[in-house]
Amino acid sequence: MNKLLQNLRRRGYWFVDYLTGSKTKNHFSEIKNILENPGGNKTMKIRKKRLEHLLSHAASTTPFYAKFKGNKDLHNFPVINKNIVLDNYDDFKSSDYKDARLHKASSSGSTGIPFSIFQNKVKRSRNTADVIYFSEIVDSLLGNRLIYLKLWDHTNVKKKSTMFLQNILAHNVMDSSNEEIKKLLSQIAKDKSDKNILGYPSFFEEICNYLDVQQDLPRISNVNSIISFAESLKDLERDRMSKYFNAPIFERYSNQENGILAQQTKDSNGNFMLNWASYYFEILELESDDHVKSGGLGRIVVTDLFNFSMPMIRYDTGDMAIYGKDEAGYPFLSKIYGRRTDTIYNTSGEIVSPFIFYMVLDFSTIRQFQFIQKDKTEYLFKLNGNPQDVEEEEIIKYFRNYLGDDANIKFEYVQEIPLLSSGKRKKIVNEFMEYV
Repeated sequence: MNKLLQNLRRRGYWFVDYLTGSKTKNHFSEIKNILENPGGNKTMKIRKKRLEHLLSHAASTTPFYAKFKGNKDLHNFPVINKNIVLDNYDDFKSSDYKDARLHKASSSGSTGIPFSIFQNKVKRSRNTADVIYFSEIVDSLLGNRLIYLKLWDHTNVKKKSTMFLQNILAHNVMDSSNEEIKKLLSQIAKDKSDKNILGYPSFFEEICNYLDVQQDLPRISNVNSIISFAESLKDLERDRMSKYFNAPIFERYSNQENGILAQQTKDSNGNFMLNWASYYFEILELESDDHVKSGGLGRIVVTDLFNFSMPMIRYDTGDMAIYGKDEAGYPFLSKIYGRRTDTIYNTSGEIVSPFIFYMVLDFSTIRQFQFIQKDKTEYLFKLNGNPQDVEEEEIIKYFRNYLGDDANIKFEYVQEIPLLSSGKRKKIVNEFMEYV
């Protein structure tokens, strides 16, 4: 019966799409063809045509890009960021969409400045097709039960009828008490249908911490895959979630203003496949607009090929990544480090991998931690635990190997590392403004 309902939902969705012109289906087919034939002549022609069309449209219909009219070279356009868009907000709006009904995509601003971008209908259809494709390649099929773990509030809550049609079990990450997690796991265990989990890694941590101390584990079955998003996934959460739910886990890189930008796949060996079908990517040096070499760390700069209502050309997302190329010369990202404001630097000004700081767990028995760079040589561990369970001297000795011999590492003990308004819990913070 469950499989029948899942198939009916899947067929029903595509039938409704067919009746309205197969808009999503056409986008899905193009995405699939481009990403599965990245070097093909047809692929290259489509991408080139879409980029040139976007540049021409932006220069002809927006005040910000008006001075680039007739310019077909992307690299002659400026690199922009969130602050530049906010400072020139109306100048980014296309006159062609002045009276159109647009979708407002907003980020919470929990890790920076609140930000909203208007998207046209074609962009929304493309985003929907991106979600279907990138979910499908990791066995999260349209119509399957989706366990959706994120911040659900008045701005994005779905109607019960919509939840039923989309087969979603929604859980608010703010509900993270043991009783609430127990109830969630019971619901998942009772559902014997094919299912997938989509959620924040910080909430995965809450689930795994709960399961770690249970003697009788819930009998959960038929989880096809787990997708993490919005935060970096750590190896500890990857291993524990895979063990408890008996399913592979994949990281997805996306943002509210654009959509799905990259994702790990079953065949990517932990690397991120870039969504070249819907975006043009550049990975630029941290201090210049030169492209990094393979193996280099750089800024993720995105040109959105489908938002014509508010074009975003060479948009610096604020995130960083290690750029690489496969044997065929096709680009990918091997690691994504997140925002520069979440980046820690050693006392010599060099970037330190954020994953290093999870090693504090090897020297302590704590429930939560947060690592903060306060100044060039000043660092702070906020720990939720008892001081007698923490080997402070060993921690200092270990982390000075990465931060520098002159690193001043202090400790503060707290009852809780608070959640941000987005429902995420920030593990790494840089308050040293010279670097941020």
